[in-house]
Amino acid sequence: MKLTRVTLLLTSVLMMLCMILVACNGNTAAPEVTGSLADTSDTSTDIPTEALTDAPTEEPTEIPTEIPTEAPTEFPTELPTEAPTETLPEELTDAPAEMTTEVPTEPETEPETEVDTEPEAETDDGIPLNSLTIGGVDIKEYTLVVQDGGAACVRNSADELIEFIEKATGGFRIPEEASDHEIVIGVTDRDTAKIIAARAEVKLDGYTLLMDDNRLYITGSCDRGTMYGVYCFLEDYVGVRFFAKDTTVVINQDAVDVPADVHTTHNPYFEMRDTYWYDMRYDQTFANHSKDNSFYDSSTPVSDIGGGIGYAGRFVHTINLLQDLPYQGNVQPCLTDENVYQLVLSNVRKWLDANPQATIISVSQNDSDPGRLGCQCENCKAIDDAEGSPMGSLLTFINRIANDIKEDYPGVYVDTLAYRYTRKPPKTIRPADNVIIRLCSIECCFTHPLADETCSKNKQFKQDIEAWSEICDNLYIWDYTYNAETYFTFFPNFDVLWDNVNFYKDHNVKGVFLEGQQVSVSGEFAELRSYLLAKLLWDPDMTEAQYYAYMDEFLQYYYGAGWEKIKTYMTDMTKIAMTNPHVGIFDKGEKMIPFVDPEGNRDLNYSRDMLDLWLQAYELAETDEQKAHVEKSSIQAHYYCQLKGKNRKTHLKKVYELCEKYGIEYYKYVIPMPDSSQNENLDSLL
Repeated sequence: MKLTRVTLLLTSVLMMLCMILVACNGNTAAPEVTGSLADTSDTSTDIPTEALTDAPTEEPTEIPTEIPTEAPTEFPTELPTEAPTETLPEELTDAPAEMTTEVPTEPETEPETEVDTEPEAETDDGIPLNSLTIGGVDIKEYTLVVQDGGAACVRNSADELIEFIEKATGGFRIPEEASDHEIVIGVTDRDTAKIIAARAEVKLDGYTLLMDDNRLYITGSCDRGTMYGVYCFLEDYVGVRFFAKDTTVVINQDAVDVPADVHTTHNPYFEMRDTYWYDMRYDQTFANHSKDNSFYDSSTPVSDIGGGIGYAGRFVHTINLLQDLPYQGNVQPCLTDENVYQLVLSNVRKWLDANPQATIISVSQNDSDPGRLGCQCENCKAIDDAEGSPMGSLLTFINRIANDIKEDYPGVYVDTLAYRYTRKPPKTIRPADNVIIRLCSIECCFTHPLADETCSKNKQFKQDIEAWSEICDNLYIWDYTYNAETYFTFFPNFDVLWDNVNFYKDHNVKGVFLEGQQVSVSGEFAELRSYLLAKLLWDPDMTEAQYYAYMDEFLQYYYGAGWEKIKTYMTDMTKIAMTNPHVGIFDKGEKMIPFVDPEGNRDLNYSRDMLDLWLQAYELAETDEQKAHVEKSSIQAHYYCQLKGKNRKTHLKKVYELCEKYGIEYYKYVIPMPDSSQNENLDSLL
């Protein structure tokens, strides 16, 4: 009896060693989808940070740049093959017999979670999608029907439909010969009364997907909507993910059936969706995949993308240009001067004539610093004083332009800014029905939701949008989703993006422009943020849980098997940022993410630990593409390490090296990277 007890207790000890080894080597199971990155409650399922628990408490002499290859000495590197011969301690040999009932006979397995932890986009037999059926009929029985001579965007999306179905199903090609079963794209001679009625219910650039007899129809009220419908079908049923310009994958699925009674209609809430980040701005194909529908910077013919929301000429800060003057910040014209008005009106007409595809003309104030005002002449000031806002004289001017062009340019809107000194609505003047008011959030805090009245930075903005939404039928937003002061700084706004887009929807906003790092490739999370923002603009009704599920899926496939390390980095950095009362877009990196201990002393070890997470993620990444993604985004960690410390120059040089490697030309808003070769002393360059 005593021997049996000892044997079982020995087994228990060995099992504990196994569990220690598993913990030491890391757990690859993905966490359940969680809420806020900054959630610090005990019920949080944040990714474990065992690697951080042994960090030294004193300033390190050197921040590591490589992952250690040796296992820590406090844990065994392999299990013993024989039972130890030493006598067990008395307290173990005399352990009560009931303890033996708790010894597991097999290693416990982790419970399954909603997120697939394996980044491979293929099933065991190498095919991402083993079975694709429509109404129970194999995809092999379907042929594709597209209108002859139809729009380029519809034909292109049909080609992509074939391409991705081939990739997903292992090389299958949709037959070209006639079939009893068809996938019908856009407006064709296959239209039935049911299809025509369904298409009539589609708004803006939305689409409908439905079965009628043996045909699956994907069609929109416009060509662009049809194109978006095809991309949504690929995402929802075929498993295609358009994560980034260089990252499109087909995720692993076993069998998918499009129901025979499917009838899905998606009407976008926002008529203008503009995610103004670098890849979205300069790659029209990626913008199409993301359902981003502005085209003012596109070199692609508008007809190729099925139209969109486009500006005539420059899209902001145009008032000087419309007077044939060079742009000049902090200088505003007299808006009651008749000569100014007639010159601006004349050039508005010229710009519209030169851009017949445009739907918007911007007549907007020059940029300005905080505290600056518009014209203070007697006539302008009288209007502003009566209306309780400098928007009084501006909107009087804009309404007049809008009324004068309305008959000659039907369907064109005049866009102006409610920005800085013009943000407050006027007391009595109302925007004309062909005027767009674009409310700007530049002064706000971006770690608190804009709807948070307890945030002193956001309280006034909330009141302004509520007031504008009551008097303006065409309210647009200009929001800021990046740090303009330092492009390499982690910007801790991921926990407010879902809240803010929903806030806009709830206040009758019709168009959203989300300014990001548009002048250069990013060394932060540009790809993730633009992906999430485009998803939100297309479907602001998604739940918060869906938003974070999109985030986790992106991290998994874009960065690879070490994505949990990066999620930990995001979570921890967000928590640090939340120790600040507010975070704005012009805050420096050290202000946003202050590495301090609870006593207020600077803790350089933390920046070292954050970099270590990136180094671990790099080692775990499985493809060259994923390793490149990790390395590029790790610039933000090297940036923090170069701020202070004994080996800061090493990390500063690393920042330059990686920027050159990945084509990052700017480090802050419109400020290019300094030329390190022209200055041996790198201390002052960033």
